Amino acid sequence: MATLKIKRFSTKQLHVEEDFGFLKQVQAEAKACFSGSDSESPDEISLLAGSGRASSLLGAALGSYDEAVDGFDTALKESASIPSAATAAEADTERDSAWRGANTYVRAMTNHPAEATRTVALEAKSLFDKYGDPTNKAQTEESGVLHNLIQDLQALPAEKRTALALDVWIADLEAKEKTFLAAVQQRTSDQSSRVVGIVKQSRQKADEAYDSLVETVNALVLLEGEADYATFIDHVNVLIDRQKTVLKTRSTLNVKKAGQTETTPGETK
Repeated sequence: MATLKIKRFSTKQLHVEEDFGFLKQVQAEAKACFSGSDSESPDEISLLAGSGRASSLLGAALGSYDEAVDGFDTALKESASIPSAATAAEADTERDSAWRGANTYVRAMTNHPAEATRTVALEAKSLFDKYGDPTNKAQTEESGVLHNLIQDLQALPAEKRTALALDVWIADLEAKEKTFLAAVQQRTSDQSSRVVGIVKQSRQKADEAYDSLVETVNALVLLEGEADYATFIDHVNVLIDRQKTVLKTRSTLNVKKAGQTETTPGETK
């Protein structure tokens, strides 16, 4: 009969947030099985309270694991609260306001007393209507809309833009969009350095602590039998099987997606 043990599984295959979620679930199972009231085995609850070698080894592995996972958690929270993220959000709000202001102005000018001005205003308003309201779209999609709208507005003959006093609105919208793009570039750079730096390091420590915990539990099973560890091992193996299913499904979808994007004879990308 094969010895019960935690299955081999590399957490490096997971996305950053997936890895953290998996490690937190393992942490919760460890607390429930070895030091909490939810354990299915009274022996497992008392295991850490003992003074033997097994308790010492398991306690050390769990202590290192908790510290590493908590450090991973802190790093993720810090990476999401960088100052440039707030700056980009403010810049996004500013460009939204610029679009709304320009759109409202042009719409109002369609009721101008002078027919010539009304005609130009209707032409400009048709450009706004062509793309719709971009302020409720994803940030990258909004940038695409604003880029096209600004180009179309700037392509209007100079005399029409002058008659409508439109240049100041176009300039404001373009300036706000450029400010946003610069802020996003800085945000991306800062977040990238955080992921490469703090988050990457903390994740590596957490992954290594997980591997160490697995090795410790499997070794203790060989030395002392599986009774004290069976519940924890069964639960962790369920978590591992679940993650393997997610990875397999993702791999299948990626293969299908890659196949769909291939150019077939007679088609162009």
